[in-house]
Amino acid sequence: MPRPLVLVPARWAGQIEGRPRPGVFAPRSLVDAIVRAGGEPVLAWPESVERARDLVAHAGAVVLQGGEDLDLRPFGVPDVHPRETHPPAEQDAADVAVTRAAVEAGLPVLAICRGMQVLNIVLGGTIHQHLEETSVAHADNSHAVDVVPGTLLERVLVRDGGGLRRDGWSNHHQACDRLADGYLLSATTPDGCVEAMESSDGRVIAVQWHPEVDAATVPHQQALFDWVVEAAQSG
Repeated sequence: MPRPLVLVPARWAGQIEGRPRPGVFAPRSLVDAIVRAGGEPVLAWPESVERARDLVAHAGAVVLQGGEDLDLRPFGVPDVHPRETHPPAEQDAADVAVTRAAVEAGLPVLAICRGMQVLNIVLGGTIHQHLEETSVAHADNSHAVDVVPGTLLERVLVRDGGGLRRDGWSNHHQACDRLADGYLLSATTPDGCVEAMESSDGRVIAVQWHPEVDAATVPHQQALFDWVVEAAQSG
């Protein structure tokens, strides 16, 4: 049986191998997690909605990866927060185009960190420009994640019969605020940060943490990639 194609919008890099030459990439840990799940990762950098739709038409699923802050000005936020760091506009265009196309096509989607924020705001939700840390360190830190019982996320992460509290490595200061219509809260952190959401039709899971970081050794992190590839295979 052929591996389903999993479309991954590439991440922009200002340097490749320490040299000042721009490029695009995906972390090896994320690529490996898709391959372990039985998928074939394909990097994409579409400059238009039309190209994104063409790419999505050949894919079985989409993984929206993390990255720098999304520029919120095109979505009605007038100012840039001092903590924001933006990639080139082409990065936002590629992520937004693939997100729109994937949702329109009804493909299974796993959205990670920035990918979750892009998904939420593209579909009409809102974003905290800057989340002040309180009892939980969200920047470059592993912390507890409390999964909402009865959700798809619970079925994916708690296959081993373990508890609803899991750990996830995060590195962000923006976060989802009001969720888009048709999306359900599926995890929070102890300080109340939205840590995961899912579509009511069961086709999309979005997490604020980075499951690819330790998916090679932590089964519940790999389970997210297993889920999106299984969903691609089942159609």
